[in-house]
Amino acid sequence: MNNVVSLHAHIDARWSEYVAAQKRAQHTLSIDDGIAAARAWSRWLELFMREDQKEFIGKSRASA
Repeated sequence: MNNVVSLHAHIDARWSEYVAAQKRAQHTLSIDDGIAAARAWSRWLELFMREDQKEFIGKSRASA
């Protein structure tokens, strides 16, 4: 059961990172903040991707 809680906490942390980055980008309207938000979104989506999907886009578990 610890793994489930740990996974849920990891998903929540990635989501919170994205939400904070998105809010910052909307507030500043900075391109750099927008790119940071896009990267945070990508990291969140990676949590739900199969390994073959990560390989297709050039990401592997080692880079996560």
